[in-house]
Amino acid sequence: MIGLKKHDMKTLLKVGAKAKGVSLSAFRAEIQENIYNAVNSQDPVVQKRFKKYFGNKIPTPEEYIYTITKKTKF
Repeated sequence: MIGLKKHDMKTLLKVGAKAKGVSLSAFRAEIQENIYNAVNSQDPVVQKRFKKYFGNKIPTPEEYIYTITKKTKF
C-alpha cells in the first residue's frame, strides 16, 4: 500500500497540476469532472465500484484521490 496521509492530498494535487502544466483550480476541476462522470455513468460496473468506495456521497478531489490510492491494489 502507498504510505499517503489525508494531509498529503493537497500537495499531491499541486504536483499533479504542475506536471500537467495547468493551474491547481483547473486540475481540481478536471478531477471533479471525472468524479461526476463516474457518478452519472450508465455502466453498471462503474456505478457499483463508485458506490462501493463512496456510497451515495460525491467526494472532493482530495477524498477521491485518497480513497482510490488506498483501495487500489498494485
